[in-house]
Amino acid sequence: MTSRHIQRFTFATAVIASATLAACDNGPPPALDVSSVAAPKNIATGGDALIKVVLPEGAKASKVSLSVNGAAVKTDLRAGAAGPALLGKVSGLNDGANKIVALYNGKEAGSVTVENYAAAGPIFSGPHQTPFFCTTETYELPVTGGTLGKATDADCNAPSRVDYVYKSTDGKFKPLPDPKTVPADVASTTTIDKKTVKYIVRVQRGVADRAIYQIAMLHDPNSDKPVDIWTRPAGWNGRLVYTYGGGYGAAFNQGSSDGGVFNDILLSHGYAVASSTLNVGRNNGNDIISAETTLAVKEKFIETAGPVAYTIGWGASGGAMQQHHITQNYPGLLDGILPSAASPDATTRIGFVTDCSLLNRYFEGASDKFTDEQKTAVAGFANWKACTGAPDFKGSAWIKSGFSPGWVDPGFCDKAVPESARYNSVSNPKGARCTTYEDMVNVVGRDADGKARRGIDSVGIQYGLGAYKDGKITAAQFVDLNEKVGGYDIDANWQAGRTQGSAEALRLMYETGRINQGGGGLAYTPTIDLRTYTDPWDFHDRVRSLETKIRMLATNGDVKNRVWLLFPGNSPLPPDKYHEIGLAKMEEWLSKISTDTAAGIYRDKVIRNKPADLKEGCFDEEGTFTEEEMAFGVANKCNAMFPPHGDARMVAGGTPANDIMKCELKAVDAADYPSSMSAALLGRLKKAFPDGVCDWSKPGVGQVKQVGVWLKYSGDGKYAPMP
Repeated sequence: MTSRHIQRFTFATAVIASATLAACDNGPPPALDVSSVAAPKNIATGGDALIKVVLPEGAKASKVSLSVNGAAVKTDLRAGAAGPALLGKVSGLNDGANKIVALYNGKEAGSVTVENYAAAGPIFSGPHQTPFFCTTETYELPVTGGTLGKATDADCNAPSRVDYVYKSTDGKFKPLPDPKTVPADVASTTTIDKKTVKYIVRVQRGVADRAIYQIAMLHDPNSDKPVDIWTRPAGWNGRLVYTYGGGYGAAFNQGSSDGGVFNDILLSHGYAVASSTLNVGRNNGNDIISAETTLAVKEKFIETAGPVAYTIGWGASGGAMQQHHITQNYPGLLDGILPSAASPDATTRIGFVTDCSLLNRYFEGASDKFTDEQKTAVAGFANWKACTGAPDFKGSAWIKSGFSPGWVDPGFCDKAVPESARYNSVSNPKGARCTTYEDMVNVVGRDADGKARRGIDSVGIQYGLGAYKDGKITAAQFVDLNEKVGGYDIDANWQAGRTQGSAEALRLMYETGRINQGGGGLAYTPTIDLRTYTDPWDFHDRVRSLETKIRMLATNGDVKNRVWLLFPGNSPLPPDKYHEIGLAKMEEWLSKISTDTAAGIYRDKVIRNKPADLKEGCFDEEGTFTEEEMAFGVANKCNAMFPPHGDARMVAGGTPANDIMKCELKAVDAADYPSSMSAALLGRLKKAFPDGVCDWSKPGVGQVKQVGVWLKYSGDGKYAPMP
């Protein structure tokens, strides 16, 4: 008998023995696989946890029970739609560690330790931001109207509710006050599981982790059983899409919008859709809180409707950056992501955005006037109006939108933050400082004056260097610009000196993943980057996808888990047909991964199950696809149709990765400039840069590798890995 036959015989014998033991009341109990379902890392919130027990062959479900911290609990344990494993919900968990034991005939047969946190958090984001203003009374719930009512405590909790809406045959979502009375104009839809159902949507609403959340799914109360963890409505395909909203701003309030759950593309295919107010960048710029809220809201849904097969991230601009951050830093929350109009991260975006207002101030006062073409050459965008905006400009310019210098301005607060609570250097120096860095103070810590350390810096940046070398501006203009452009002080007041960043803050931001390096979960999570070409009229420019790709290549050596699709258009959002292409390919990809039982690490499964026809490339105006690898400086069809541009820091010599926030310096050297740089002008340039100019060939100040994922923050720049 061969060794292979011996192994098979031994395995079969073990199975028979296990079944025999399972049937024997007096023998040792069979080993039961016990796990917590709703959240990674065995995390629970609000005292509840969904527990899964996998039985070996021959074991009887009727003999299984649960205990929590040594006390028996009455829990309905039974198999559900997600598979043969037993599912049951336990409640009343203590804060902190809880040992949940699966008993077989009263004997311990398996266990899991679940770490429980308060429903309001924090879980891993660190001490709560204060002050914090509730919006449960003012945020009008979409479609149905109404609000959650007055908050019941300082953590903005409010009673949860379930509403029903339906999609009408006229294409609109409408309230359904009495779900038992179905209107004549209700539409129907056929899901990806080939189930044709009435287009009736159940919407679960409430507060989790201080955020107002919504979760929508197809559910017809007239034909489906009530939603629970064991049964599945006919219209739900078992998957969840989590949506993220755009913008970027400091919080200090609960928010007044979410990523959108009434999404016809998603709901019509049978996906459940979830989001919350703190998953919108303009409401909350702290990606750690966004990740934490994702965990808490997913847990709410899974403890209501049962396990999900996989979760897909969805959202544009600030919502896309959140997907990058969450996937890199808290892998497992999202199984695949569909970012659109994405930058690599919010942190590195702040530098060149804030440059816009500095450059504009200089241009308006320059004695040697710059033409619009010269301004564009210095700014690096396809159009100078991407910075400023104009009546004939179609996009949301940085200055016009308020982001430059709003992201570093302590007064750039949401209207939900009362004037009386806002920072004023004279009348209210302890007030809320609505800056990006104050939102991230648990990561970056505070300076000697008690203000959040900043990760933005412009010391040594030679604005317009590339434009000067290309002959688009004169030597005199180049020198004058760098003498007078100035910077922002800690309160976003213009100053003659350059903007100064904290080396300690930068180190912390690099090592904790606030600056996207393409590692962590981004190294293996299926990603389809949906990019609409808007360079001529909007600031969601395509070069940002190239930056992400370059960083991933540097960290991982390849980008085999990421595909970039480029579309024509005049909106940052891809047209519906392209969104559907991305969703269909992601569904195919994740479905294949979920059934792959072959050996290998998870990244191997991701790469070998990528759809064969999912290739990187661009679509032209007629919808014809060209397969091409996206890259800088390559003469190819996609670059010819949709030329990439840059920004002021790239024009100043910054690297294509655009991941240096504060540069190392070198002495001003005449050899670095064209012959038109006279001795007098060179002298002025040295005086403008007394400590030297950027040496982009070196890593940036504080630029270190990310230390790990699933970090937990305790405030003032202190953190540790989650257990």
